[in-house]
This record gives sequence, C-alpha cells and structure tokens, in this order.
Amino acid sequence: MVDWALYIALVISLALGFLGGYRSAKSKPEATSNSLDGNYFKGLNFLLNEQPDAAIDAFIQALEVNSDTLETHLALGKLLRKQGEVDRAIRIHQNLLARPGLNQAQTHQAQYELATDFVKSGLLDRAEGLLEELVTKEGPYKTDGLKCLLEVYRDEKEWKKGLDVLQQLSGSRFSRSYKEWAPTRAHFCCEMAELDLQAGNYFEARRWLKQALAYDRQSVRAGLLLGLLDINVGQMHKGIDQLQKLIYFHHDYTQEIIPYLTDAYQKLGQSGEYRQFLSALYAKSQDVVVLMTLTDLIEQEDSKLAAAEYIAGEVVKYPSGMGLHRLLEYYLFFSEGKTKEYLLSLKIVMEKVIGNGMYYQCYHCGFKGKQLHWLCPSCKHWGSLKSKKAVADAV
Repeated sequence: MVDWALYIALVISLALGFLGGYRSAKSKPEATSNSLDGNYFKGLNFLLNEQPDAAIDAFIQALEVNSDTLETHLALGKLLRKQGEVDRAIRIHQNLLARPGLNQAQTHQAQYELATDFVKSGLLDRAEGLLEELVTKEGPYKTDGLKCLLEVYRDEKEWKKGLDVLQQLSGSRFSRSYKEWAPTRAHFCCEMAELDLQAGNYFEARRWLKQALAYDRQSVRAGLLLGLLDINVGQMHKGIDQLQKLIYFHHDYTQEIIPYLTDAYQKLGQSGEYRQFLSALYAKSQDVVVLMTLTDLIEQEDSKLAAAEYIAGEVVKYPSGMGLHRLLEYYLFFSEGKTKEYLLSLKIVMEKVIGNGMYYQCYHCGFKGKQLHWLCPSCKHWGSLKSKKAVADAV
C-alpha cells in the first residue's frame, strides 16, 4: 500500500519543483519542455498505480537540477528520510551528486544530506568516507559535517578519532563551544580509560582520566573510574576518599557508588569506620540507598532485631516506600500465624505500588531504565541519566 500522506506531500513538493523546472525549460527548445511534461505526468501515473519507486525515478528525471529545483530535490530527500524511506532518499541525493552543474556549496549540501541518509540506514562506513572528505573543506556544512562525523565515530566506538573531531568543534579554551563540548570530551576520554583498565594499562588509564577531569571537573564517571583505579592498584584509602567525595557532591549516583565503597571497606576490615561514614551521610542526605546499606550493615554486625529497630525509627522520621518495605520484611520474619498472613498480603500490595524502587531516567528525553547508561540509549545524550526514586518513595 502507498503511504498516501507521504506521497501527496511528494506530489506537492515535486509540483513546486516542476514549476521551477518549467520556468527554466521555457527558455529551452520545445522538445526539452515536452520531455519535462512527459516525465512529470509519467511519474503521476506510476504513483496512482501504486508504483512509488518508479514514480520517484520518473519525478527525478522530470526535474532538471538547477538553482530553481535544487531545494525541491533536497526537501524531497529529507521528507523521505523522515518518513523512514531512507533507500529512496539515498537515490535522490546520489542523483544530485551525479548531476553536473552544482557549485561547491550545493555539492557540500548534497554530500551532507547523503551522509545523513547513510547514518540513518546504518551504513556508517559509507557515511564516514563522505564526511571525512566534507570536513576537510571550508564551507557552511563543515560544522554540521563534524557533528555528524562525531556521531559516526561514537557509534563505531572510534574514541580517538572522535576526540580529534571534538578538538575541532571545541575551538579555543575560553570559547563558548569549548565549554559546550567539554563534558562530551570527558566521556570520550573515559571510554579510552575503560579500554586501558580492561587491558591492565593502569598508567594510560590514569592519564585519560586526568584528561577527562581537565575537560570536566564535575565528571562523575571520571571520578568514579579514578577511585576504582586506585582501589585496584592497592591504594585503598585514596580510592575510598575519592568515592566518598563523589557521594557527598553527587547524590544522584549514590546507588552506583555505594557497592564499591562497601566492598572496599570490607576488604580493609573497617566496618566500624564505614558505619560512621554512612550514618553521617544519611543524616545529611536522607538517601534511601544509604539507609538500606546501613540497615544491612547493622544486621550483619548486630542482629535482625537491631536492624528492624533502627529502620523503624528512621522510617518514622523520613518516610519512604523502600524503607517501609524493608521494615515489613523484618516484621514478617518476627511474626507468625494470622499476623504474618496479613503482613504478607500488605507486602505484596506494597510491592505493586512501589514497583521496582530505584531507576534511572534521562532528563533530556525521559528514557527510563534500571541500569545506568552514560550515553542515553534513546536520545544519545552523554551523562543525562540520573537516579530517581519510584513515585511511592516520595511519600
């Protein structure tokens, strides 16, 4: 079936282009004008007979590429790409580049649109070739080409090449664009650091992380990796200090950092010091993740009863769905008979209400997930996911 909304728009766009082409054709021999008319109405016939590919080919032949029709070709290509008809958009933009007579600016524009088509269709190697050629030339599409090339390198995980592009986009150190691109540069450095960490190249990993923090002093990712690097090389206290600083200033990432801190303190055998740290942190933040961790620690060191008494007092002062759920679990453990049945029913209801508790949400597009992604899977923004509580946890 033909997508009639798309192809009605196609006819309108090409009709406008046809008028432009017709004006150009009026100054040419009559045979050219007749050919223009014939191809145009041949395209309409294909369209009415639900042969969209043949229709597009006929329309392309109908429109001579000149200053009057170039924008129509480009607009049609964008329209098709937006509607998911990427293969057809590619044909239109390839046709443009194959035609003689385009000036340099028009050639650059057609190259950029074709590269965008390739990116949309997943043909990253072909997009990369076009864009690498485009960005070597000065013109109005150089910056757009660099941004598109950066997306290609990001998807191909070519982090070093991406950093070279980012350097061109960033400009001088005190420029507005430098500050704009600094967080992205930090994430690309972190990607390089993670590769070196996996390979055991700790010296290189540290160099990349320091560079990341030079670009973005507030980079949680770089700070976290730096703390873990210190712990991995045996500098436990230095790593713990780094992770503690992160938690104090970046509460949105507490549930990501806490497990590493717990593991480090356990290795040192300093549960008492850890307990003091968590108590001070909870008094400052009332973070439910800290409350759960502290409750677990009290249960391990003291008893379930001590943990139940502690969390009961805290839930009264700072109500939370997750805190109440944990308290119910303790009450279930200590209860029996009908009371236990009633509490179990209440627990089941509460689990449905609070859902999965903690989750991450992108503040740019609203994407939600249980796992932290430094790059949003939906909108492809770096560092845009923040930890959120389930609705009931704000009770």
